[in-house]
This record gives sequence, structure tokens and C-alpha cells, in this order.
Amino acid sequence: MTYPRFYRLLALATLLVVGGATLAHATLPLTYALPLTVGTALLLLVLSLVIFWLGKRTVRAENKYLFGNVFMGVTILKLVLCGGLIVGYILLAEPVNKYFVVPFFFTYLVYTALEMFFLVKLAGESK
Repeated sequence: MTYPRFYRLLALATLLVVGGATLAHATLPLTYALPLTVGTALLLLVLSLVIFWLGKRTVRAENKYLFGNVFMGVTILKLVLCGGLIVGYILLAEPVNKYFVVPFFFTYLVYTALEMFFLVKLAGESK
């Protein structure tokens, strides 16, 4: 996968996230959760960039297990960051309802689907 194709897919995923989050915030009582939604989208956007860059660098490495190890490490890091974000938000912000998870999970699923797609494509580029 080339960098321009990845950036097009990332832009498409980001537009989908913005549209879905806007729809969720417009239809559900979520005005209090806008900082969480924006923060989640930015965190996952940056993580997608980092994961692609690391995948591109490791897919052709001499160590044939490096790509898989990096993928697993970044996936665990992503889960810990997102779990910590949600737990921290619940403890610190004390949200008035549980609807804040709707845009969070939508954003998480869109960026995770993008990552699975480009990682499968990158794995096909191996030696």
C-alpha cells in the first residue's frame, strides 16, 4: 500500500467518523461529551498514522516476526489507551448518562477497521 492511498483511506475514515459523531451528538443528549469525542478521534487518528508508519518499516525487515510483534504491541497499547481514556472520563467527568460511548465506539470501530485493512495489505508486501 502506498502512502497516497493510505492518506486517502485515512481521510475517508476521518470523514466517516466526523459524520457519525456529528449525527450522534445531534440526536442524543451528548453535549457534555464533545471533548471526549474529539479527543478520541484525534488519538485514534494519530495512532493510525503511527501504526501505518511502523507497519511500513517492519514489513520488509529481516526478522520475519517483527511485523507481527509490532502489530500486537501497538494493538495492546491502543486498547490500554482507549480503556484508560474511558475509565478516566467516567471517573473525572462523571457523565450524566451512558450515551457518550456511542461516538467513542463508532470512532474506535471505524479506525480499527481501517487499521485491519491496511495491515492486511501491508502484510501482503512482505518478502
